[in-house]
Parts: sequence; structure tokens; C-alpha cells
Amino acid sequence: MDYHDLNITVPWGHIAAKSWGNHEDPLVLLFHGATDNAGSFDRLIPLLPPSFCYICIDLPGHGKSSHFPPFLPIYSLSFVMVFKMIAQHFNRKKYIIIGHSYGGQLAYTFSQLYPEYVEKLVTLDIVHFYPEDPTKFKNRVRNKLDSCIALTQNNQANVTMTSSEALQKIQKYRSYGNISSEAAEALLQRGLKSVGDGKYEFSADPRIKMHINPFHDMRNILATTEMFPVTCPVLIILAHQSMTHHLRIKPFFDHLKGCKNISVQEVEGSHDVHNNNPGVVAPHISKFLLKQCGKL
Repeated sequence: MDYHDLNITVPWGHIAAKSWGNHEDPLVLLFHGATDNAGSFDRLIPLLPPSFCYICIDLPGHGKSSHFPPFLPIYSLSFVMVFKMIAQHFNRKKYIIIGHSYGGQLAYTFSQLYPEYVEKLVTLDIVHFYPEDPTKFKNRVRNKLDSCIALTQNNQANVTMTSSEALQKIQKYRSYGNISSEAAEALLQRGLKSVGDGKYEFSADPRIKMHINPFHDMRNILATTEMFPVTCPVLIILAHQSMTHHLRIKPFFDHLKGCKNISVQEVEGSHDVHNNNPGVVAPHISKFLLKQCGKL
């Protein structure tokens, strides 16, 4: 499939996206993880059915998208609001949504709040926001707010690097497992900003690393899941090497086992398996897309 870049106008600037396929086909919206970008899906899309149009979004402050307005902290629900704006922009009755990591958490929450927009949902190595430990509430939120304030008071120049140094950095400091050089290259295509003389800086808004999630404990997660369930067909793909992280939300997964519309598929790999080794997850996603659309 051919692809092209597109921009969606929003009040603070634009949302950048990478579009694959024919816009007359059913739309699949794909959302990446925190500090990543639409390039996260470059290696996966060519392996998916060509009978869909895939719109890979750069969330605000990521890739080629405008940053949120300055100075204020970034809240996860602000990104959920962007989901709604994107849905309104394309003006379709229903969408298929695929989200990896933070993008999957946002997609699940969006599907709870705006079920009328979601035909089906795929989450990659994540589902819900992790529960917040009440005993850590004060220190965690204070640290995030103070770090955000420090950014506004810090006049130091941004760190610059060569493209090869950026590649090494993104691999060395990757959270939740290793990422291959090929997968990192796919992210850097949209994740670097040239500053001249062969030097670059990361384009992601530094506030993203201190974003603030809803203050949910496990009781709240289970209660809101029961009261406002995701009712569309859902495919959850989990990587074996991430299972220790998913134990933090085990009661939630136990609840999902009783939901007939939700299926869970475990695959070999780490948190970025969809980018490191897309051939592992592509068959499961393809089968899910084709089956639910009644295609052969």
C-alpha cells in the first residue's frame, strides 16, 4: 500500500498522521505509545489486510504533531479528547481502533466514554491505565507537577546529537524491554528534529514523561468497568516478556475473562513486539479485522 502524510487542524495547531490505503475503505485509527509516534506501525501496516485504510496518528507533542499549549501539565484525558476530535474530523459513524501501550490505555478509555464511535478495538500489550497506589499519591503527583514547573524555568539548550547517537539512545533507554535497531529507525523517521550541521534533537514534548493519569485504584477500575463496559469486539495482544507488568492489573484481567466480546492472545516477544517482530502479531490482528467485518 502507498502512504501519505496528512494534517488535522486543531485549536492549538495540527495533528499529523500517516495514512495508508484508500480512504473509501473502512478506517482503522492507530495510536502509539508515550514518546513514540506514527512510525511505530510502519513495519506492521504492510502485513495487514489491504482492504482497510490505516491512519497512524502522531499524538500531540509526538512526531510531527503540534505540542499542547505550553506551561501546563499534560493529562491523559486531554489525549482522549483528541481521539474525539479525530473521530469528528473524519466524520465516520464507526472506527476500528488499534492502540499500543499508552495509546492502548487511551483507546480503551475512549471506548468506554464514546462507545458509539468504536466498531472494534485492538490493544497491544496493554489494556487499562494501571491502578494508582494511594500511598504514593502525594509524592508522585508533586514530583510530576514540580518537574513540569522546572521545565518552564529551565533555560538550558536542548540536547543535540547525531542520528546514530539518537539511535543508540532510544535503544539504551527504552522502557519495558529492548527495541531493535530497525524498530528504532522507524520511530526516528518522525521523532527527530534537525537543528543543522548534522545534529538533531528529539521532537517529543518533554512534558509527556510526566503526564498525569486518572487517579484510579483497583476498586474504581473494576466498578467503572462493570458500569461502563467496552461492548464492541476487543482483541488484547499481550507479550510474554511483559507479563510481570500485567500482574499489577490482574483482577481486571480476571474480570475480562468473563466478557464474551473480549479475547486475549499471548505472543512471544517484548513490549514492542508489534514493531520489533510485526509478523508475530499481524496474523492475529488480520484475522480479527476480517472476521468482524464479515470478509472472507
